[in-house]
Amino acid sequence: MRVILITGGTGFIGSNFIKYFIRRNKDFVVINMDNLGPMSNLNNLKELERSPRYHFVNGSICNQELVNYVIKRHRPDIIINFAAETNVNKSLANPMIFSQTNILGTLTLLESARYFWGKNNFKGKRFIQLSTSQVYGSTYKEDDFFTEESPISPQNPYAASKASADLVVKSFYDSYGFPAIIARCCQNYGPFQNTEEFIPSCIINILNNRDISTKPDVLTKKEWIHVLDNCVGLIRIIFYGKTGEIYNIGSGYELSNYEIAQELLKLSGKTYDTVKPESNIRCGLNSYKLKNNLKWGVKYPIAEGLIDTIHWYKSAFLNKNI
Repeated sequence: MRVILITGGTGFIGSNFIKYFIRRNKDFVVINMDNLGPMSNLNNLKELERSPRYHFVNGSICNQELVNYVIKRHRPDIIINFAAETNVNKSLANPMIFSQTNILGTLTLLESARYFWGKNNFKGKRFIQLSTSQVYGSTYKEDDFFTEESPISPQNPYAASKASADLVVKSFYDSYGFPAIIARCCQNYGPFQNTEEFIPSCIINILNNRDISTKPDVLTKKEWIHVLDNCVGLIRIIFYGKTGEIYNIGSGYELSNYEIAQELLKLSGKTYDTVKPESNIRCGLNSYKLKNNLKWGVKYPIAEGLIDTIHWYKSAFLNKNI
């Protein structure tokens, strides 16, 4: 059996990835290492607790001794790093913890993997760094899309910490031939996302017949992707991606928070605005490399993905699971 080590696997994207991956890859054992922070939820993976192909390790990627122990004991063939502090507003209030986890934590993983994997010249090994479209910053041009070669220009401490981690990962590839790949994804949504995040909070307010409140970036357009489309893209990168490369994972669906809120109201049968305010700030990804070279494509149109998400939260809400 091959082994994949997933860090941050009880979070939103990580838990969705684990469930999707373990069902479709019967020849893998999954090791999930997570420090169970505020955005983590062990219940996301409750169905796997008794599986002989799933093991959970409680701990931080900043703990070098623990990371060394996990990699030495389980000898993973693949490491995918989901572990990160991700909330932009929280990064503005406490940038230090974002640098510690997102930069130093990534470096800890890299150093440990380099030591143990390097004994066999990295043969058969892969390290996937999950990054974000936010490292590119934003643009005012409607026809401007960020490619993997676009310069990075992070505009908040969260994005800066992820951009820094990307540079560290790239330096390991350039300096040691370390088998790393960077995946930069747009904004994810879907089941199991923490209710503090925008789309889940909107759905919960709708279910409770409360108004939807929006934040100052209400008109900034973001690219949104259903989490399972992202998971499929990551799996294509794991098995078919080229080491040393960066791959953008984008859906092509750009909407502001305001437009997302109105779409959720519409799909829920509530009153919604028909006039959409204009926005000249956006961040769109060019995902041609992933689509063309690795034969990946989006399966969830935005409306279908949002309906799926509404149904999941409605079920969880009625069953008092959130």
